Amino acid sequence: MAKKKHITISGIIVEKSYTAIGYIFKSLFKLFTPRKLSGERETSDLTLMLFSGVKGGKMMKAVLLSVYTTWEKVPQVTIVTDGTPKEYFEGIMAFWPFPYKIKTWKEEAEVFRAKGATNLVEFAEGNVYARKMIGVLAEAENGPTVYCDTDVLWFGEPRLPARTPREGFAFRMSTDNTHCYHMPTIRYFGRQDLLEKPPFNAGVLYMSGSLVDHYPELEDQMAFFKLFAEDTFPEQIAFAFFADKLGDRWTLDEIILTIEDLRWPLIPRYFFSGNHFARHHVLTKKSWFWRDALYILLFKKNNARRRTVVSGAV
Repeated sequence: MAKKKHITISGIIVEKSYTAIGYIFKSLFKLFTPRKLSGERETSDLTLMLFSGVKGGKMMKAVLLSVYTTWEKVPQVTIVTDGTPKEYFEGIMAFWPFPYKIKTWKEEAEVFRAKGATNLVEFAEGNVYARKMIGVLAEAENGPTVYCDTDVLWFGEPRLPARTPREGFAFRMSTDNTHCYHMPTIRYFGRQDLLEKPPFNAGVLYMSGSLVDHYPELEDQMAFFKLFAEDTFPEQIAFAFFADKLGDRWTLDEIILTIEDLRWPLIPRYFFSGNHFARHHVLTKKSWFWRDALYILLFKKNNARRRTVVSGAV
C-alpha cells in the first residue's frame, strides 16, 4: 500500500504558488494564441487521435498548436469523446482550419461489436480508460494512427516504425518512469516478467493495422479485464501486453516523462537539447505544461524540427 502523503501548511502554500505560476503561463498562452490558424500547410494521411472529456478539452488547443507548430505536415485529427457532447469540442476546434472528425467511443465500439469482440466492447462500457483503447484500435483499423493524451506537448515529429505489407501491423508505445500496471492482471496472467523490463506508458501510442486480426489472445484477456470497471491502469497493462508481443517503444530520451522537475528548473534544458520530440506532463498539468505550451507557441514557429517519419524499430 502506498504511503499517505503528509500534508503541511507550507506544502499547500508551495503547491498553490506553482499553480499560480502556471495560471500566469496559461493566461499568456491564451493572449498570444491566434484566433484562427492559417490553413496554408501541407497535410498528411497520418491520423492524430485524441481521447477526451471536458477536463482534457481545456488543454486540447495547446496540444494541437504544438503539433501544428513542430510537425512538418499537419495530420488528420480525430477526437474520440468519453461521452461528452460533440458540440463542446466543436467550440474548441473553431481555431483549427483543417478538416477533423469527432466521434463517440460508442461509434468506435461498433467496429468491434461487428467483429464479435464482445468482451472488448464490454470492457469499454465499464471502464473509461478502455474507451480510449477502443478508439485507438478502431482508428488503427483505418490507417496509421498516433495517439497522445491531452497532457502531451510536441517539440518535433515522432519517429514511427515501418509497417511492411506482409506483416500488416505495427505498434509502438512510450516508456514510463515506473511500473504503473494493474497488479491483479499481472498476477492472473503470470506476467511478472514485465516488471523486470522497462515500464510501458500509454500516454503516446502509434498503431497501424488490425490488432484483432494479429492478436488472437485479445478476447480471452478482455474477459478478465472487463471485471475491473472501476480500476485505473488496466488499459495500460493491456497495451503493454500488445507491445511486448507485437511492438516496441519510444525511450525516455525521446518522450520526456519525469516528476523530478516539479519545482525546478524554471527553464528546462530540454528546450535546447534537441533530443526530445515530446513531453508527457503527468504531474505538471497546472504549471509546466502551460510554460512549455507558451514556449512552443512563441519560439518554435519558424524552427520546426524535421525528423524522419519512418525508421526501424528501437
